[in-house]
Amino acid sequence: MGKSTLLLEVSTVLAQKSRKVLYYSGEESALQIKLRADRLGLRSDNVFLFTRGTLEDLKSHVREILPDFLIIDSIQTLTSRKTAHMSGSVASLRYVTAEVIELAKRSGITVFLIGHITKEGQLAGPKTLEHMVDAVLYFQGETQTDIRLLRAEKNRFGPLNEVGIFQMSEKGLTSVNDPSLVLIQNRRSQAPGTAIFPAMNGMRPLLTEIQALVSESPFAGNPRRIAIGFDNYRLSMLISIIEKKLKLPFYKSDVFLNITGGMVIREPAADLAVCQALVSSYRNIIPRPDSVLLGEVGLTGEIRPISFLETRLKEAIRQGFSTMCLPAAQGTLPNYHDISVISIGSIHDLLDYLKK
Repeated sequence: MGKSTLLLEVSTVLAQKSRKVLYYSGEESALQIKLRADRLGLRSDNVFLFTRGTLEDLKSHVREILPDFLIIDSIQTLTSRKTAHMSGSVASLRYVTAEVIELAKRSGITVFLIGHITKEGQLAGPKTLEHMVDAVLYFQGETQTDIRLLRAEKNRFGPLNEVGIFQMSEKGLTSVNDPSLVLIQNRRSQAPGTAIFPAMNGMRPLLTEIQALVSESPFAGNPRRIAIGFDNYRLSMLISIIEKKLKLPFYKSDVFLNITGGMVIREPAADLAVCQALVSSYRNIIPRPDSVLLGEVGLTGEIRPISFLETRLKEAIRQGFSTMCLPAAQGTLPNYHDISVISIGSIHDLLDYLKK
C-alpha cells in the first residue's frame, strides 16, 4: 500500500531538517531499502538503518545514536529475547510495544510504529495497542488505483477530521492538490448508470463518480447484488425501495455498483446519487452531465436532509457543476444564483427529473 515508502520519505524530510532518524526494518533487507531510496531520489547522512536484531539491540542503537525519531517497520517483526518462546504472539507484541513506548518516554524521542491491517480493515494485533499510542493513522487505498488516503482514527494532539491525499507513482508519493479532478477526470458524461456525489473525507469534500450496471439476470430468482466501495446491505435496501415505490422489477436483474477511483463511501448522503445510477441504468437514461446529487433516502421513499451541504456545494461549483439535486428541505439556496437547484422530495421526484 505504501506505508514503508511514506515513512521513508518522512525520514528524509526530517533528516533534511538536521534531525537524526533511526529506521528499523524487519521485513526488508538494507539492499532493498537502498534500492527504493535510490529510485525515489532520497539521500541523507542523518538516516540510520537497522535491519536485524531484537528489541534489546534496538535499545542499544538508540543509546548509541541518540536519534530524534525512531521508525519501526513493522512492529509485528520486532521481538525480544525475553519473549523468544512466544515470538509472534499477542503477548509478545503487547510486551514489545510497551517497551518501545517506555523507551520513547524515557529518551524523549518520537516513535512511528508501522503495523499491518487485517482483512476487516482493523489494526492487526491486540486492540489495546491503539489505546497505548498517542495517534493512530490509517494509510488506505486500493491496489487498482494509485490514490492513497492518510486519515487519523485517533489523535491526542489534534483533530480527527483532516485527510491527506496522495498519488503513488514510481517516484514515490506526491500530494494531490485537486483530488476531485483526479477522481472524475476520466468519467464518461454521456452514459447511463452514472452519478456524481460530493463525498466527505473528514472535512474535505471529494467529487466521486458512482457507476451502476443493471442487466437481465441469467439466474432466475437469484439475481446478483455486488457493490465495490459501498455497503451491500444498504444497496439491497435502496433496491427494495425502488422496487416498492417505482414499481421497477429489479428482482429480475443483476445489479453491480462501483465507486470509481477505489474510493469507499459509507455515508447515507450518497443514497440519492446511488438511486440515480441504478434507475438511469435500468431505464437506459443518460443523466445530465453537469449535475450532482445529495440526499438520504428513507424507507418510505422520502429524501432526507444531509450535513455539510454548503461545503459539498462549493466543491461541486468549483469543479464546474451547475445543477444540484437536493432534498426538498434544503432546496432553498439564496446565496447561490448561478446554479440550478432541483428539489427532490421523494424517490418519485427523482424518476420525474430523469425523464425530463
